[in-house]
Amino acid sequence: MAENWLRQIEKMLDTMGITEATDRIALATFELDDEADHWWELMKNTRDMASLSWNQFKELFLSKYFPSTIRRGRVKEFQNLEQGNMTVTQYAAKFEELPRYATRLLANDEEKARMFEWGLDLTIRGRVLPQRLHLYAEVLEMALEFEREVVDAMKTWNKQKGGQISVGP
Repeated sequence: MAENWLRQIEKMLDTMGITEATDRIALATFELDDEADHWWELMKNTRDMASLSWNQFKELFLSKYFPSTIRRGRVKEFQNLEQGNMTVTQYAAKFEELPRYATRLLANDEEKARMFEWGLDLTIRGRVLPQRLHLYAEVLEMALEFEREVVDAMKTWNKQKGGQISVGP
């Protein structure tokens, strides 16, 4: 599937520390084969590739090989994402996976932080919001700390509740 290929390529590029758009595109297109390689050759002949950004390449590739209806569904899923019954770690993993389909929604790290905050469970969100953190990493760290506190408090409460003997009227 196209999105999995792109995800693997991005992981490889990140691991290798390749940040320049031209280098990222060159390595990614080197990995293309068959029909996708033919598509890329056609693209090079019809577009100015010198000014192509990595995000533009990804959008071109996904628009060709990843149906727009599925992409729109993923964008909607991202916009409506909430922690619900997930742990903060599970929520963060899902939150970090979906933005690749909604790059225009998150112009900077602060917007990412706000969007993540508003999807948090109310108990945790109520403690994170007053901190007024600007970076996503800070919000995530704080949410994880508060989740740990909530879990510990629940364990303590359950122990105390379990240890009491109820006396009837």
